[in-house]
Amino acid sequence: MVKEGGLKRLLLIAFALSGMTALIYEVVWTRPLQLIFGSTIYAVSTMLTTFMFGFALGSYTFRNLADRVKNPALLFAGLELGIGLYGLIVLSLFAILPSIYLSLLEVPGFQFLQFLLSFAVLIIPATLFGATWPAINKAYTQLSELGKDAGLLYSFNSLGAMAGSIAAGFLLIPAFGIRMSALLTASLNIFVAIIVFIYVRKNNEEK
Repeated sequence: MVKEGGLKRLLLIAFALSGMTALIYEVVWTRPLQLIFGSTIYAVSTMLTTFMFGFALGSYTFRNLADRVKNPALLFAGLELGIGLYGLIVLSLFAILPSIYLSLLEVPGFQFLQFLLSFAVLIIPATLFGATWPAINKAYTQLSELGKDAGLLYSFNSLGAMAGSIAAGFLLIPAFGIRMSALLTASLNIFVAIIVFIYVRKNNEEK
């Protein structure tokens, strides 16, 4: 459990940035999904379904691991790194999907196959985002201040998510376009991972 005030503040900011990147991805990745489905309704529904399922799956799958690892802050950093690295290639994966589903045009339930293919691409980062919750919760919260710490984490993550949705739609995409916005967001995840990793390692060396 993290008790150092400096590291707790860093984790709080890092989790806010993580929430911001999650919503930026949702907005940015909806665009290629629109091209796949030919409909905004199906694209948004697929994005929300996959992310909500991934959040639940990641939190559930990593709940015990977060309790067992020696340093959950490093686990959080590793998850952020994984999100960032996947974010660098996900648009290339979306570009491959049309060649796959177009070969399945005559298959019954074609639209559901489109959903499954898109789900398969998105579920990995969604699950990693979900896994950050038990990791950051274990790293940040203290039993004596569980309500306060958990509330702060949730509020900062939510504020970051709000900022991400605004930034994606009104700043990043108009200024940089879809691909560059995705790459910048992935770079932010990697940056967060590196900063947390360096800070934790530095603290451990000083002990």
